[in-house]
Order: sequence, then C-alpha cells, then structure tokens
Amino acid sequence: MALPKLDTPTYELKIPSTGERVSYRPYLVKEEKILMIAMESDDSKQMINAVKSVIRSCTNGSVDVNGLAMFDIEYIFTQLRSKSVGETSTIGVKCESCSTKNEVDVNLQDVRVDIPEDREKTVALTDTIGVILKYPSVEDMLEKQGSKQSNVEQMFDIIGSCIESIYTEEEIFNAAEQSKTEIREFIESLNTQQFNELRKFVESIPSATIDVEFTCASCGEHNSFEVKGLGNFFA
Repeated sequence: MALPKLDTPTYELKIPSTGERVSYRPYLVKEEKILMIAMESDDSKQMINAVKSVIRSCTNGSVDVNGLAMFDIEYIFTQLRSKSVGETSTIGVKCESCSTKNEVDVNLQDVRVDIPEDREKTVALTDTIGVILKYPSVEDMLEKQGSKQSNVEQMFDIIGSCIESIYTEEEIFNAAEQSKTEIREFIESLNTQQFNELRKFVESIPSATIDVEFTCASCGEHNSFEVKGLGNFFA
C-alpha cells in the first residue's frame, strides 16, 4: 500500500523585472536541506545556486531562473521563505552608531523591489550611436562571485553585462552576439561623460529591500534604514 501524500498549497507572485505572474508552492524539507547545506558552506556562489534550484523546483520549472535579474531571485526567495517557514524572519543588523549586531524581526511580506517606472534604458552616446541597457541576469552576477578582479575591472564587466545592444543610424548590434573582448573595447572607447552614463545605470540596479527600525540593545540608539540583499534573508 502506497504511503499518503500531503497536499501542498499554491500561491502567486509577480516577477519584479517583467511583471509576469507565476504560481509557486512552499519549499519542502528536501529543498530546505539544499538551502541548509549551502548556508553551512558560507559560500555565496553555492547559496545563490541553491536558491536558484529551489525556485526552479517550487515553480515547477515554469521560470527561466538563469535569465532572472538578481533582485528577482532575492524577491522570489523571500516570498517562498515566507510561505515555507513563516512570514517573520530574524536578521542580524549592525547599529549605525556603535556597530553592535542586533537581532531584528522583519516581516518578509514587506520586502519590496523599487524599480523606477521612468527608468531610461536607452542611452544616446553621440548623435548617431547609443546603447540599450538591461538589468544583468543572475548568471552574469554569478560570474563575478569569488572573482579576484579589482573593483574597477568588475565594474567594467558588469557594465558589459548590462548592454543589450549597440545601435547606429544604420544598424543594431546584439551584444550577445559579440565577444566579451569586443564589448570591453567598446566600453573603453567611451569618454568619461559617456562612461558615467552607463555607470549610473549599474549603480542604481534595484535590490530586494526592507525597512528596518530598532533600538540598539547596546547603546540605546534608534536605528532606521533599509536592509538589502539576499544574504540578509537567507537564514
């Protein structure tokens, strides 16, 4: 006689970068085990890959996880966790005054991704040449994990990942069809003002964010600020 199977509820969320609505289920013990092993590794790359695997399973493979932006991954994971473990999560946050780490309870349902509706993704570099930008995928960002590159080199690589296409008056060049060397040479050919236009886009890439307020247990200072990033919601 076969053992009974438990019913698992399904929910719906909206992917921040695309607005697409997808169904998902809470993660189960078999998936929580994957997350626990990744957390024990204390390796950010392994953690992200574990989260990707869990998202893929919990959405029944309906989401192209590798094509998602990093902030999509962060947001989807917090929603999965809220339905799987509980809406409240305890995170460690340093006091801005004395740097003491405080444990603060946050409601994961309050996690948001702020994407400006007027975000301009087309940047005219000259009267005849410009670029169309995109948010880098989680795969683009994974390539940078553990990299020994300098911050400057990483910035150039991330800018390259954000270029979707380069256009002229006569032609559009798909960046995915160009080599990384060609994209790097194009970026290095820009003047400082043109480069800064692309860098501004990179520096304002959204992230999963939650507002945190607490009174430091050590110094009594009231803290109020935003907490961002997957690592803060992983535990």
